[in-house]
Amino acid sequence: MLSIETTLVQFLNHQPELSGIPVSTDVPAKRPEQFVTIERVGGDESPFTDRPLLAIQCWDTSRVQAAFLAQRVKVLLERATRIPAVARVRIESTLNYPLDERSPRYQITAELTVHKHT
Repeated sequence: MLSIETTLVQFLNHQPELSGIPVSTDVPAKRPEQFVTIERVGGDESPFTDRPLLAIQCWDTSRVQAAFLAQRVKVLLERATRIPAVARVRIESTLNYPLDERSPRYQITAELTVHKHT
């Protein structure tokens, strides 16, 4: 089974609502105006389930645009239960999380429940 980060990257990259907006686990070397990154920042595991805590960062040209992008991504994350192993998606928070004034971004924190053996 792929990591949940990789699985979500693939899932979001195939959503028409994010057409033209790259989603990856790393900040692209050549930063586009809009992009999304996903990283696991915690969570817990049992032999049968994984409950990853993920930080999904939505980067854009302005704080307002980053907030709009985060809203779109949140809607799509709720659909991630269509992935066979994903039983639940819980959005914990969405907040302004700028790296600096020139890098507007919003961060979504989400906890998933993932079945390990599907």
